[in-house]
Amino acid sequence: MPVQQVSVFLDNKPGSLSEMLGHLDRLKIRIYALSIAEAGEYGVIRMITADPQKAAQTLEDANFNLSRSKKNTEVTAILISDENSISKITKILGENSVNIEYAYSSAVHYNGKFVLVVKPKEVEKAEKALQQNQVATLTLEEIKQHFQ
Repeated sequence: MPVQQVSVFLDNKPGSLSEMLGHLDRLKIRIYALSIAEAGEYGVIRMITADPQKAAQTLEDANFNLSRSKKNTEVTAILISDENSISKITKILGENSVNIEYAYSSAVHYNGKFVLVVKPKEVEKAEKALQQNQVATLTLEEIKQHFQ
């Protein structure tokens, strides 16, 4: 089952990230995974939160610029293990003609394994290919249970 992420554009200057995260902290919205990508004068922040709708609304109300078309983009949270390594996962997706647009790791550990967040071009197709190859994906509820 896909997981929703929140994507925010921030000015690439000191204090911007702290200000944005402060709004989520005030409402006690937990962050399970975070990615920061530099794009010149702006940064793109992508995150998996405990409540993506509430996080997005909070940030919009505070006048942060959320990616409109990708405000709550669906991503896939994949459990990485010895038998299901990143190289195996990328091979499965490649063999099924699924392009990975970007990926980032998370702070979620599940029985000593970590969760990789992947944004495939076709989320449902990616998850189906992974399931057919016995690769575990996690829901937001499972991520919440195993956050450390």
